[in-house]
Amino acid sequence: MKLLRIFMRILYAWPDKIIDNNPSKYASYGKCYIFFIEFICLPPGILYIKRSIGSISFLDLGRTYITVFMNVVAALRLILIFLKRFEKIVVDFINKIHLFNHRNRSEYAMQTHILVHKVSHFCSIYTCLAMIFGIILFTCTPLYNNIVSGAFYNYKTTNVTFEHSVYYQLPFDYEHDIRGYITLFMFNWYITLICSSCFSTFDWLMALMIFHVWGHLQILIHSLENFRRPATKHGEIGEWYSEEEMKLVSSELKELVTYHNLIIEFTSRMKEIFGPVMILYYTFHVVSGCILLLECSQMDSVALIRYGSLTFLMLQQLVQVSVVFELLGTTSYKLINAVYSVPWECMDNSNRRMVYLMMIQSQRMLAIKAMDMVNVGVETMAAIIKTSVSYFIMLRTLSELD
Repeated sequence: MKLLRIFMRILYAWPDKIIDNNPSKYASYGKCYIFFIEFICLPPGILYIKRSIGSISFLDLGRTYITVFMNVVAALRLILIFLKRFEKIVVDFINKIHLFNHRNRSEYAMQTHILVHKVSHFCSIYTCLAMIFGIILFTCTPLYNNIVSGAFYNYKTTNVTFEHSVYYQLPFDYEHDIRGYITLFMFNWYITLICSSCFSTFDWLMALMIFHVWGHLQILIHSLENFRRPATKHGEIGEWYSEEEMKLVSSELKELVTYHNLIIEFTSRMKEIFGPVMILYYTFHVVSGCILLLECSQMDSVALIRYGSLTFLMLQQLVQVSVVFELLGTTSYKLINAVYSVPWECMDNSNRRMVYLMMIQSQRMLAIKAMDMVNVGVETMAAIIKTSVSYFIMLRTLSELD
């Protein structure tokens, strides 16, 4: 959570006003600034593509296509930091949903809390390292190419062309002038950090939320599967709760229904807030996956160095997010069986109604849907990869015909 807070503060997405005792006075200005600096990169990038079509090959323009698409996704994700409901769900996640608040519910709850804590810790470290590695690789590859080509040694000559990680249509020359190169090089480092944070931090936050909701489901399933049974049999009717036990059963069932409602309510809010993010995210991966495969298909050292690592990072991010979200869908099926395993046949009518209510609610799959249209999970991930490969084959065929 400390690491998450650091990276969310880079984007001014951490709800300081509610969580921290000393909120920043300039948080609102920071949100406007970070959105402006991300949005302002879009027009120059689009103009550069428009100017370069016809004069630069599609394969050479591939990186700019991808960076413009990444810029669009990052800018639209930053809209979330202005929404009160986003701020509220982050606060509720920390104060209500995080398993630290429920670790003393039972011994199994403590074990689940420790397990989820370890998984979340690994996910956090992995995400941070992947983001840092991606930033360094993305920005240092052009720097390395400039060093190898001797551009820095011959920068005073007119036939030197500097390579950049991101290209824009700008009013100064940054491809041949060393001063323009240094200016854009420094800016690209900064905007790459912001854009990478937009991708990684929100995915990271969603993953942590999913891990903790999964932990709550595991605790609920365990409680249902180990629900108290009647202490003694009562004559011919077999097992039946005594009057005192029936009161305890009623109290425990109410607690489990409330607990289940908390999980359903939080998951529904996640669907509402992150649904549009995921539909745009999947669209981006269809487009970028196709372009990156086309770039890598050149199979020369320059293309593999430039696009191979980016392709791997994009693919692993898609797989990571899809597998994490798949946890909710698979656990929902276990919950249905767990509710039915409760000894409802030993209860009176009022308690049976509560079990019946839980049984109806458990039929609602907790899997996240992107805008109630596309399931976020492994099946959609596989469909996206297949679609990207299909478009790649089509474009590759067309390029060979030309």
